[in-house]
Amino acid sequence: MKPPPIGRALIIVQSTALGGMERHSAEVAAELARRGTLVLAAVPSGPAFDPLGAALRRGGAEVLRIETDARNGRAAQLRGIARLASSAHAFAPDVVHLHVGGATGGLATVLMARMATRAVVVVTEHDVPSPNPSAKQRLTRGLMDSALHALVAISRLNAKGRLERLGAPAGKLAVVLNGVDLPVLTAADSAANRERIRARLGLASDETVIGSVVRLAPGKGLTTLLRAFAQVNAQHDARLLLVGGGPLEAELRSLARDLGVQDRVLMAGHQADPSAYVDAMDIFVLPVPVGSGSIALIEAMARGRAPVITFGDGEEAVVHERTGLWSPPENPEALAAAILRLCIDPELRERLGAEAARHVSRHYSIRRNTDDLVDVYLSARRGSIPLGLRATDPRDPQPGNRRLNSLHAS
Repeated sequence: MKPPPIGRALIIVQSTALGGMERHSAEVAAELARRGTLVLAAVPSGPAFDPLGAALRRGGAEVLRIETDARNGRAAQLRGIARLASSAHAFAPDVVHLHVGGATGGLATVLMARMATRAVVVVTEHDVPSPNPSAKQRLTRGLMDSALHALVAISRLNAKGRLERLGAPAGKLAVVLNGVDLPVLTAADSAANRERIRARLGLASDETVIGSVVRLAPGKGLTTLLRAFAQVNAQHDARLLLVGGGPLEAELRSLARDLGVQDRVLMAGHQADPSAYVDAMDIFVLPVPVGSGSIALIEAMARGRAPVITFGDGEEAVVHERTGLWSPPENPEALAAAILRLCIDPELRERLGAEAARHVSRHYSIRRNTDDLVDVYLSARRGSIPLGLRATDPRDPQPGNRRLNSLHAS
């Protein structure tokens, strides 16, 4: 049997809460394991991350529960890094891949990987840095960038934000668009999920359900969504289903009361596996004003939900009028109009949802995503980024064609 291109991979998740980044890291680990790679995954030790640890084990990874950031103090971080260094040295990975959010660092983990292993060290930043990074952030990111082999952004929009706000290492910045594990789902399975979740939530089978899977936190456009929903509800009998927890829950409930739609808004809280809740929706809305590569959005599209987003820029899974609809950010009136179109036109909803599922299957699978990551792993040690994955390459709304084209060219 031909050995896998990557024999051993250490995947490190530096996180404060479960979300798309964490699910994505587990799916990458599982895809690498399916290809024969031995995977060791380091994830935070708190009980909130038990579902992530379980998902990684189901996918074939060995799991190390450990803290690598400073949320519990520098002394605890140093102890965690020292323990991780010992495990990494013994594991001897070919690749160390750190997943972080845009506001999170990673310098200590990257330095550990360089000192304790001979691996290629790759960091994926799943968000962009804050608009006004501090001098400390600039210093630590600069040191991290000089120590790693490749820095990965999940879109060219994110790469642009990284370059503008913190700079980026020359020749090391790659763009690998997100992908998801495609659901093995029959129409009967989806219908059963829809009936079960709607019964649990007290929703009628014929009600139009507008939904989102999103952390209830600032920057997610949720007040825009509530104001838009109030306008939709004045013209069409609909319900709004929000799946996710977060610090804005009380504020959003108060706004729903002020808008007179509190009885039409359901908050299901955080769900470790929100997929069945997505099947209960008719329309999936992601109202973030500045976003890119949302895992929850791609997962909903893979399940045939017609999407509406407010951050279309030519390199998203949502292609306007073909796989979903775009609306301007922070504009409740325009968002309401886009949602209302789908509410009153079930044929349009069905067509966009079906095309969304086909588009994701071809271009946004975890298999394609992992193909691209492996290409980055193999090129990074040589100090290069593969053609088509460089931050300076043109936007690519059909990333599944890149490998197909390269195979034809060879």
